[in-house]
Amino acid sequence: MNLSSFAKDALREVGNIGSSHSASSLSDMLSAKVSITPPVIDVIAGKDMAEKVGEEGVIVSVYTFGDAITGTLLFFFPIKGALKVGQCIGNPGSVSELDGMLQEVGRKMAGSFVKAISDFFGVKVKISSPDLSAGRIRSIPDLLAALGVNKEGVLFFSTSLQDSDFTYCHLYFYLNEEDIRRIMNVELQGFEEEPLNFSELLGSFEKLFEVEERVNDFLESITVPVAARRAFLRSSATGVFEDDRLRLLIENMLMRAGIGEKVSLQSKAPLTYRLRVEGCHVCAMVPGGACHTTSTAVGRFFMENLKIGVTIREVECRNAGGAACVYEITLEQIDAFSVLPTASDIVLLNLLEKGTMQLQEIVQKSDLPKEEVNEALKVLEYYGIVQRAATEVKMTPLGEVFLTFARNAYPAKEEVQEDWDDMAKIEERIKSRKESMQESEEKPPWEI
Repeated sequence: MNLSSFAKDALREVGNIGSSHSASSLSDMLSAKVSITPPVIDVIAGKDMAEKVGEEGVIVSVYTFGDAITGTLLFFFPIKGALKVGQCIGNPGSVSELDGMLQEVGRKMAGSFVKAISDFFGVKVKISSPDLSAGRIRSIPDLLAALGVNKEGVLFFSTSLQDSDFTYCHLYFYLNEEDIRRIMNVELQGFEEEPLNFSELLGSFEKLFEVEERVNDFLESITVPVAARRAFLRSSATGVFEDDRLRLLIENMLMRAGIGEKVSLQSKAPLTYRLRVEGCHVCAMVPGGACHTTSTAVGRFFMENLKIGVTIREVECRNAGGAACVYEITLEQIDAFSVLPTASDIVLLNLLEKGTMQLQEIVQKSDLPKEEVNEALKVLEYYGIVQRAATEVKMTPLGEVFLTFARNAYPAKEEVQEDWDDMAKIEERIKSRKESMQESEEKPPWEI
């Protein structure tokens, strides 16, 4: 199948939208973090597929969808990933029970994938499972042949859904030439309510991929020290969030990456933030759809650069008539609490572990300056770790749990990195790395 790289990029974005929703669906079912690997779009034949996913893989589900947009979804669960999914959901007692669980997981992920595409294009898309006889499907090549994939192969979007230890499943999104033609001809609602053809959006997608590439450059070039992550979390409680260096870095990074004209991050509640993007460029590039590029960029930054799990939900979008694009960001408590504590926190909690104390008594017994005690208590009260009534302070049940792992999580002394948020130096590192990569690409293999 001959397809321009331009069209492949556009189709990759469609696959990204669907697969990110499938990953969110799996994450909800497992109550665990699920990440997706960088997607690949390529023509794959049955024999090549077997090498990629392994014949020992458990083929859990195959789904087709139709109407205005057509395509086929395949989920391959490696043995270890399948068993892990089964354990998380209900500890199946037999192979048939595991198969039933995986079929349900696949059905929900496929539904999320197709709904995302349906919402994006604003068209109705029906999903169904093909009637394939298990008796004649004995291998991956046979499966693909039954779906109409010839020996030369067809175009697949592929990614893997995983955590740090397991690959839960491999997701393949299959498009034939007729599928591609249908997608290219779907009419979308433009940003100014003018209808436009999806194929006319390819230029916008190319610009969008440039934004995504700049985001990726920043993510690979920014190293945030633990002390800065801790200061970010504590600044919400102490009233200095507006001046926090990490907050400013996030805003600058997104603006310089081309996400929007003005980006502002606000702390709304413990572990909850609001990101507001005014003059959103992503909306202008992809009319009619939610701003997945922005939410993905923010999510990756928290998870990859800050090592804090996060849930992001777009609550307002310019494409839906909002004044700006607004996202609600919720941090995972365990990850955040592993960064939050200081030595002073632990000293105070060790005292409060014995029972309720007067503030003056805490200051005397802690041997800490009164200002330092007050600031630490502000943070601990903000996050529900202690409670204060007048001059009395006591540790909450959450505080007891927090203290247990805080003693282990509190890091050793760190090296000071004063220029970690220097945007000029970050961009210089990006430039240097790109030049280095370009030089390597220009050299023959024996000189690299």
